Amino acid sequence: MRRLLIVAALILPAGPAVAQVEVISAAPERAAVVVYRDRPVNTAELLERSDDPWERLDREGLALIVETRTVDLPAGEAVIRFRGVATGIAPQTAVLDGLPARVVERNADFDLLSPGSLIERSVGEVVRVVRTNPATGEQVEKAAVLRAGPTGAVLEIDGRLEALDCSGLTERIVFDRVPEGLGDQPVLSVRTRADTAGRHTVTLAYLATGLQWSADYVARVSPDGASLDLAGWITLANFGGTGFPAAPVQVVAGNLNRDEDTVPVEPVEVVRSPACWPLDTTTGSDAFGPTFAQARIGSGAGAVADYLDGSPAAPGVEVGEIVVTGSRIVRLGELGDYKIYTLPEPTDVLARQTKQVQFIARGDVRFSRVYRAVIGVRNDADPTIPELLLRLRNDERDGLGLPLPGGGVTLMETSGGRALFAGQARFEDKGVGLPVELAFGEAMGLAVTHETVEDEVTGRREWRQRRRATVEVVIRNDKSAAAGIEIVPEEWNLQDFRILRSSRRHVITEGGYPAWRLTVPAGGEQTLRYTVQYED
Repeated sequence: MRRLLIVAALILPAGPAVAQVEVISAAPERAAVVVYRDRPVNTAELLERSDDPWERLDREGLALIVETRTVDLPAGEAVIRFRGVATGIAPQTAVLDGLPARVVERNADFDLLSPGSLIERSVGEVVRVVRTNPATGEQVEKAAVLRAGPTGAVLEIDGRLEALDCSGLTERIVFDRVPEGLGDQPVLSVRTRADTAGRHTVTLAYLATGLQWSADYVARVSPDGASLDLAGWITLANFGGTGFPAAPVQVVAGNLNRDEDTVPVEPVEVVRSPACWPLDTTTGSDAFGPTFAQARIGSGAGAVADYLDGSPAAPGVEVGEIVVTGSRIVRLGELGDYKIYTLPEPTDVLARQTKQVQFIARGDVRFSRVYRAVIGVRNDADPTIPELLLRLRNDERDGLGLPLPGGGVTLMETSGGRALFAGQARFEDKGVGLPVELAFGEAMGLAVTHETVEDEVTGRREWRQRRRATVEVVIRNDKSAAAGIEIVPEEWNLQDFRILRSSRRHVITEGGYPAWRLTVPAGGEQTLRYTVQYED
């Protein structure tokens, strides 16, 4: 068995070998899940990626898994095998508490069950060979001893050595048992030394990949347009091969710094070469045999599974089910500098499943609607279409006042008594007291044209040149109501930018950039003229 050694074994004093007792912990009695993220996640892109078989979402994301298990610990030396751990376990992060014994060694075993590994681990064992005549369908079964493999399997049948797939008949090997250590799930093993025997409840905690979470919101504007209702949803996604039924779940918001070495253990896969024996006699490794290997695994008399094409039945990352639940709201807490949201009740975080849980429900949230146009000195050929902005302040006075994890926002407006889709926006994490600005796309009914009436070079410094430009902007409003608009100079973040003159007073917005704010009456227009200096 190949193993990833995590903690080096202690050197024992010389003496007679002592038999070690093996203890199997088949699965945890219960498990708690804490899902982290190092950046806001786009839910739609995440689900789209899950449809691509080449995406390794099972190696992305990060979660803390805390398992509770009951272990019958023998006196003396023993090996405890913890089965049922998450497929994305990072074994070097595992911590075991509650075991009154000295841990001598830890190992992560992940030899993947495949035709190649099954043959390799069964060399010297008695198997059954089933041969089928393709013309008549007649089957003949023979007992055989597997003498070599997986590169060119050699069988001893009735005292003679034969190669698999060289008889001219369709052949398969039937195994009555799965060799110890093979499987589609990793196993964490611990070698212990205890003074006394006893039954103990232990806690096994470790980091694992394959679990992610994201936040999404729906903003419904009231019919009078003065406020909105905001509903927030957490999406839990499990792209791993291990499920956690009825688990307490928490998610942590904040850009968590993650060690790039926190990666799961990769399974050891042995590939079977479907070559007939003797190898390489004429035209290559598959000159005499079929292009696939087939093995049937059984336990006693029961046939269990088939493997074709030498490929393991490894779990994929496709999302098989989406579950939505919103009966109760999550609880908010703190984890150091981060915010932690606790789901209101245990939930099933099943393998290859996504689940949505509501975590924010706020009504009568005040907001302001404004349009913004960014004007460039050298870009006056075509009219500029302003973008629609919704601005909120994250405080209790305006109906919010709680940490908002970044995510996507869907805007719904009321028209003719019906709620209609009006755009989507995204924002980063916002703490209490900070402004939230949401850009929902191009505005209709507003047209902005501008003309650069002056543009000259006034000086040079090294490879840069100082320019001065005068721009005249005209805003027309075809709406049935007055509209507020911000005009932002595109050059504001360039070197040595200054506003020299303007026909209206400018302001510095909460975003830190200069802008002129104008109100354009319904069916009317406004004019702005300004002169700026900058280096490019």
